[in-house]
Amino acid sequence: MDAQLEKRVPLANLPTPIQYYPRISETYGAHISVKRDDLSESVASGNKLRKMEYVLYEATKAGADTLITCGGIQSNHCRTVAWIAAKMGLRCILLLRGDRPETRQGNYLIDSILGAEARFYSAEEFTDINAIAEDLCKKLRDEGSNPYYSPMGASVATGSLGYVRMVKELVESGQQFDKIYCALGSGGTYAGIVLGCQHFAYGPSIHGIAVCDDTAYFVNELTRIQKEFKEQYAINLDLEHIEQFIDDHYVGIGYAQNTKEELEILHHLAKTEGLVLDPVYSLKAFIGMLDHIKKGSIKPDERILFVHTGGHYGIFPKGNEFQFITL
Repeated sequence: MDAQLEKRVPLANLPTPIQYYPRISETYGAHISVKRDDLSESVASGNKLRKMEYVLYEATKAGADTLITCGGIQSNHCRTVAWIAAKMGLRCILLLRGDRPETRQGNYLIDSILGAEARFYSAEEFTDINAIAEDLCKKLRDEGSNPYYSPMGASVATGSLGYVRMVKELVESGQQFDKIYCALGSGGTYAGIVLGCQHFAYGPSIHGIAVCDDTAYFVNELTRIQKEFKEQYAINLDLEHIEQFIDDHYVGIGYAQNTKEELEILHHLAKTEGLVLDPVYSLKAFIGMLDHIKKGSIKPDERILFVHTGGHYGIFPKGNEFQFITL
């Protein structure tokens, strides 16, 4: 495992800091620290950059000249891949779910600025996006290019190695925590944290708050990543009783959709201590964690680490939803 963790293309500013938030901790009645993975880079900030360091190593080894990936129009992963392609001098093609927007904003604006090529697919077409990507790769190879396809969110075993490495940073920091919380959007970040804690014998329980889908979906995704680790790296990822640590009660009104009450919590955290979460992933996960405190499953003396996975560009398309804030 340790040798495998070195097989990456260093792009992120690591280690990211661990910051303690005293006023938030006092308000909610727990010891809350945040792993600031939103500070891993400026344009490409967030958890996807950790994952893509390992995926890019594989792409580079394969001699790729084109990076292809997929996601929603406001995909953090697509924005990260677009930045990596620009930095490495590679072509980038993004396969996006939905109609071409009339206005460029948020992640899609950054994609455009970075020079990525966007292709759009209906929700129905997108259900077969991996086959679409495979056909595109074949076409590009026939034209003399050498494409490399990274699935949505880089949520594969190779990408999850980025979060095994994050746990190594926690161990090297010397700080101990009782519980780690993170958002569950595609499963790769969570799988890496679980494997990292197992490999480094690091003790916290790891809790995933789903921002889409349900517990059964994520158990299936984690099982897929578990199989990949076994087949590709001969590494055992222990997922016994993992469903007990996944909570799907905070999806709210839907993926990437927010109630006014949720955004009011984002505003409160920001004005209380300057901690700005993204509305799609980290906000809902943080709300789930706060509710766990309220319900007593997190005790007042426990030390909690929340993983901030970035995604700030997701705030900008929601500007009109923050009109409750008076200036």
